[in-house]
Amino acid sequence: MLNFSTKTVVTISIGAALYGIIGLVGIPIGPNVQIRPAIVILTIFSAFFGPLVGLLSGFIGHMLTDVLAGWGVWWNWELSSGFFGFFVGLVFLFKGFDMKYGLFRPAHIVFMAVTGIIGFVLGYSFAGFTDVIIMDEAPRKILLQTVVITLTNSVVFIMFGLPVVLSFLMTNRKNSNLVIES
Repeated sequence: MLNFSTKTVVTISIGAALYGIIGLVGIPIGPNVQIRPAIVILTIFSAFFGPLVGLLSGFIGHMLTDVLAGWGVWWNWELSSGFFGFFVGLVFLFKGFDMKYGLFRPAHIVFMAVTGIIGFVLGYSFAGFTDVIIMDEAPRKILLQTVVITLTNSVVFIMFGLPVVLSFLMTNRKNSNLVIES
């Protein structure tokens, strides 16, 4: 059984709340499809705190968005946000990567970019597949939605999420060379 510390529970709660509330802001680009700036929040929390926080912040936060917007709970689509958070958060496990101290190598950023897109592809493919199989949705409609959502969220992630994480890393790196004088 997983043993959650108070810090982990609070971090997941804050990440889910921010992702959920900011998730209400989106630019509609098709039926049930929006460009969501909240992806940036999930990227930050996943990189800072790891895959478990990313998974649960994404899942719970997406659920919060859907409930607050009155769309109902679509567990498979909520889980797709969790997949993304989990995959982006894998970089947290790498030796030599630490958001707090600004420690990273370019390979970490590339890894995060690749795993983030993999998270989108797997998450949205799972959501689309389950919509077709369980909800009896039209396959062509779901394929179009899945492709558009994957592409648009990948663009937001690459153009905004990664640069914000890189900014955090660079800012924190500048502070890591300070020496305490006596």
